Amino acid sequence: MKRFQKVQAFTGLEAAIVLIAFVVVAAVFSYVVLGAGFFTTQQAQKVVYSGIGQATSNIIIIGDVYGDASGTAQNGAIPGSIHTLVFTIGLAAGGTPVNLNQTTFVYQNETILQTLGFASNISGNGGNPPGPWQWEILSAQNGNLTNTMLQPNEQFTIEANITGTMDISHGIPPGDAFTLMIRPPIGAALPITKTAPGSISTWNVLY
Repeated sequence: MKRFQKVQAFTGLEAAIVLIAFVVVAAVFSYVVLGAGFFTTQQAQKVVYSGIGQATSNIIIIGDVYGDASGTAQNGAIPGSIHTLVFTIGLAAGGTPVNLNQTTFVYQNETILQTLGFASNISGNGGNPPGPWQWEILSAQNGNLTNTMLQPNEQFTIEANITGTMDISHGIPPGDAFTLMIRPPIGAALPITKTAPGSISTWNVLY
C-alpha cells in the first residue's frame, strides 16, 4: 500500500496569530520612531526659541536720551561738559521681565571703557544722585521704585553718572561720540550710541 506523508501547514488561526504579531511589532516600532521624532522636534524648538531670546533685546529706549550739564563741575567733570545721562527704558513687545539689578551698564568712547555700578540709593525715593561711574533708577511709571524687576507696561527712568576721577573722564565734551551698552542677564545687549551737540547747554537732547 502507498503510504502518505504528513505535511505540516498553517491553519487559518496560526496565520492570523502571526499576522497580528507582525502588526503589533510594527505598531510598537512606529510608536518608538514617532516618539523619538517628537522629542527631537521639541529639543530643536527649544534651541530655536533660546537662540531667538539671546539674539533679541528685551529692553528698548522710550523717548530721547538727555545729557545733563547743569550745576558746577563734579567728580572731575570740566565746565561745559555733560556729566549725567538720563533716559527711559521699557520692555519690547512680548519681552520677558528683566532684573535691572543684574543688568550691566558699560560706557565707551574712543579712550574709555568703563563699567558702571548700580547705586544702592534711588533718587526718586529720597536718595542722592549716583556717584562717579554709577547708575540708578530715577523714577518709575506703572512700577515700584523698590523693585528693580522691569515688568511689561512698566517704564524706568535711568540716571547714569559718566564722570570719574581727573585721570579717567572729564565728562562728555561738545561733539564727542559715545556708546552706553546695556547688557541684561537674558537677551542681547542694547547699545545706546549718541553724540553730544556742538554747543552744550544745561539740558541737552543727544542724537
